[in-house]
Amino acid sequence: MIIRIKFLLPLFFILGICKISVGQNAAAQSTIIPELSNVNIQRLIDTAIKNYPRVKYFDNRVGVSQANVSKIKATWLDAVTLSYVYQPYDATVNPVNPTSTYFKGAQAGVFLNLGNLLSKPYAIKQAKREVLTQQNEYDEYILTLTYEVKRRYYKYVQRIAELKLQVRAADDTEAHLKDFKLKFEKGEETFDSYSKVLIQLTEHLQTKIEAEGNVFTAKADVEELIGTKLENVIK
Repeated sequence: MIIRIKFLLPLFFILGICKISVGQNAAAQSTIIPELSNVNIQRLIDTAIKNYPRVKYFDNRVGVSQANVSKIKATWLDAVTLSYVYQPYDATVNPVNPTSTYFKGAQAGVFLNLGNLLSKPYAIKQAKREVLTQQNEYDEYILTLTYEVKRRYYKYVQRIAELKLQVRAADDTEAHLKDFKLKFEKGEETFDSYSKVLIQLTEHLQTKIEAEGNVFTAKADVEELIGTKLENVIK
């Protein structure tokens, strides 16, 4: 008796994402390179850069360092101090020094803090270096993220190719089993030979189930980086 197993996983939907059919012609393909699209890969990378939270973290750090430069530039006036003095003349208060009458009334003064003034160019230079450091870290992470998106997408396409092979192997074994069953019923094959093919089919079906799980796992790994469903990016 041939055991048929119906799989509930949406295989054809997944395979359709990469334009891979489970037919005989597609299964005969011996390389995954035709399935790799530079356009699709770039879409995935752009989507990851847009959605992945860690990219926003590094981008915010660049923004904070740039704001710090503007803040330091705006403190140039801290080195300048304005003073205001009002000194009315009163002989009863200062009878000994009548010359103080020359300084009576309101007086204003401007004082420069040279230490503070001279330190500003250095502080601004340091702040600009911090912006450059943060920008370099951002650029480095974009390169890392780009590599990771490619690696996971390549693994996803590889898993689909492996699934195709397992589907074909299971289909071929099932067809072989039907032939053995007819021959066994006619007495042309032994029960032992028939049982071996049946066991073979069971093993292929189990391997196919594992391959299906690998496809879903690889798909989830890509979606973790892009922050959305894979089919939303790759049409």
